Amino acid sequence: MRVAAGLYRGGTSRGLIFSASDLAMYSQRAREYIICSAMGSPDPDQRQIDGVGGSVSSLSKAAVVSVPSRDRHMVRLSKMGEEWAFPGVPWADDVSRACDAETGYDAVYRFGQVPVSGGTGIDWSATCGNMMSAVAIHTYMKYWRHFRPFLLHVDPGASFTKLPMRILMANSGERVTVHVPLEKRGENAWFLSSKADTHIAGVPGLAPGILVETPLPSSPWPTGRPLDTLRLGDQDIRVSIVQAGLPTVFVHAADLGVSSDQIVQPAHVLDTDTQLHERIEALRYQAAQCAPDLQRQWSMSAPKVCLVHPRTAYTTSGGTHVPANAMDILVRAVSVGNFHRSIMATALSALAVASTCPDTVVYEAYAAGGSMPCASSKDRASSLLHAFTVGQPAGTARSMVRISKEDPARTPTAVVMERTARRIMHGFVDVPPHELLRSKGTYFGLPSNKKH
Repeated sequence: MRVAAGLYRGGTSRGLIFSASDLAMYSQRAREYIICSAMGSPDPDQRQIDGVGGSVSSLSKAAVVSVPSRDRHMVRLSKMGEEWAFPGVPWADDVSRACDAETGYDAVYRFGQVPVSGGTGIDWSATCGNMMSAVAIHTYMKYWRHFRPFLLHVDPGASFTKLPMRILMANSGERVTVHVPLEKRGENAWFLSSKADTHIAGVPGLAPGILVETPLPSSPWPTGRPLDTLRLGDQDIRVSIVQAGLPTVFVHAADLGVSSDQIVQPAHVLDTDTQLHERIEALRYQAAQCAPDLQRQWSMSAPKVCLVHPRTAYTTSGGTHVPANAMDILVRAVSVGNFHRSIMATALSALAVASTCPDTVVYEAYAAGGSMPCASSKDRASSLLHAFTVGQPAGTARSMVRISKEDPARTPTAVVMERTARRIMHGFVDVPPHELLRSKGTYFGLPSNKKH
């Protein structure tokens, strides 16, 4: 059997994207088998040799996308019982909610972290900011008719526009706006832009820039504090836990015994330090006990951990020298048991948020490097953008936070960052027979042995 899918790069991540309508006829367990089979999981040798996965968490991802106004059967599916329901908030595909003039959304994004070596249980509890950009271009290519009303109101003389696509993150029920660059070819025929004008560290070359804007909760501190102290063995460790799409724990590298010489090493070298990974995992667990929300989100994907260090010159994994003055802070992020080869978009967002508060370990590392607070630039009439640049294994990466001019406390209201994405290939994934797939066709009232 086969299922339609596309292989995408989104930011510095890569994974398969499926349309929910193509998976609706299968139970949730069967969907996970289909996805894991396509990715080549599980693989005890951690190579995902029998699929398209890339053997590390950032290259072993999946997304399921639906457009409620076009996939109206999804609401009926959610009422058929837990076996058939897609993961996420139960109202995600409610058409009336999606069409609300004030709080509506165009698409629903369900992110799955696919295991590399252990089982076929996909973690649907988290999200991925990098893959968000890929989800946006997939949605436009498949559901372009949904966006025609907006495009009909674009200035007829314009040859370029940015489509503000509202995407609901099903895991949390929060909404993100992705500004997709489009170019006109012919009369009112809008295609994805081919203007390669943006580079992000960790991805070779240039590609069209995609702006992702994520609103922040009223308080980005899930514990209610920008600074917490955790007990690790016989040592007190100061951390800052930030919620910006996904909870991230920031800790001074030195407090985990990581020297200035070690922190600049490539991610694959840091991964060989098994004792360091044990300390990080113990810290991650302790952090998750600090608040009920963190306990509920605990999984292999959350919270993330990020080691911070004052800005320091280093050499990227590609052999490029990065001077200290090219960054505000040096970081090494950890995701699903491995040091990230660049940095997760959610951690990059959280770093920008934490850099605005003097009481965080991020700001402390920032100040220890001799950095002055980053200059803010005008964005909208009522807001400013505060930029923050980090040094990560593949180079430097920047994110920004929007701050209201009227707020004397200068509280960040949204994170803004530029990503790129590309559809690498699309078609069908072939899935080996399995007993889980015998339920195929039940939803549509078709006999399970009927071919279609």
